[in-house]
Amino acid sequence: MSKFTHFILFNVIMYFTYLVIDKIFTFLGCYSDPRLGESLTVMPTNGDMVWIIINSVVSAIFAFYILYKIKDEF
Repeated sequence: MSKFTHFILFNVIMYFTYLVIDKIFTFLGCYSDPRLGESLTVMPTNGDMVWIIINSVVSAIFAFYILYKIKDEF
């Protein structure tokens, strides 16, 4: 696969992983307001930013792992 294909595949995997983890965090009530990300009037607090960064890092690690497994198959 080309580097462009890897780039697109990584971003798609990361996007869907981020969505799933974000739904879990929202369901568990980790964010200060459940409307965070849906309404422009809701601003994230420092605690929300920590959860968003954790979500981004976990999503990136998971996407790298899945991409590595896919590269081994081809």
